[in-house]
Amino acid sequence: GTTPKPVLTRAAGPTLGALGATGALTVPKLELYRASTVIESNTGWTTAANSTALAAAAASSGAFAFAAGSADSAILTTLAPGGYTAIISSGAGAPGVGLIEIYDLSAPALGQNLINLSTRAIAGTGSETLISGLIIGGTLPKRVLIRAAGPALAPFGLTGLLTRPQLTLFAGNTPVVQNAGWSTSPDALALAAAATRVGAFAFAAGSADAALIVALAPGAYTVQVTGVADTTGLALVEVYELP
Repeated sequence: GTTPKPVLTRAAGPTLGALGATGALTVPKLELYRASTVIESNTGWTTAANSTALAAAAASSGAFAFAAGSADSAILTTLAPGGYTAIISSGAGAPGVGLIEIYDLSAPALGQNLINLSTRAIAGTGSETLISGLIIGGTLPKRVLIRAAGPALAPFGLTGLLTRPQLTLFAGNTPVVQNAGWSTSPDALALAAAATRVGAFAFAAGSADAALIVALAPGAYTVQVTGVADTTGLALVEVYELP
């Protein structure tokens, strides 16, 4: 689009532990980048000057509340159209499980959408499964391209990759569709064309990277990336809105 958009970005750690998650980050540090420049950062949401606005934004977007004084982190800012990167890391040096969230706080407007979300992390097993969530708003179904890159990350100089990513889309606790090896899908040609259309980097023919095209009714969904045969490694999960 052409209009700046108010966005709430959050990094949950301690609150995940309170909700029953094990091995959660104790001090999540949140940084928001435009290209290679840090434009905002936070460690401990109640230390922010706009902590009252952060709590109000979380409530209005339907996000679960962070406890007052918790070490969970959040950033509320208005972003111009373009690409941004949010990084969650450990402010205490110890690794752990974290949740990063991005909420579009603006009213729906034609041509003013979040069109792509991607997350790079270690895809493990159990509580360390790489999970991405998305919410489809409005009243009509929306077509999305969902991808899990493992081998395709090698040309970017990354190591320790998930060699055979498996991608599963859930509605609630119910698996909807799954893929492991995008070119084995009957939609392989459509997947390649959709990736080109949205500007995603190409997956090599026959690679073990995974992808899906699906029309989703309004509602909440999760995407889980795991390794075939319980393998683990670095992976990238992407969600693109298709025109």
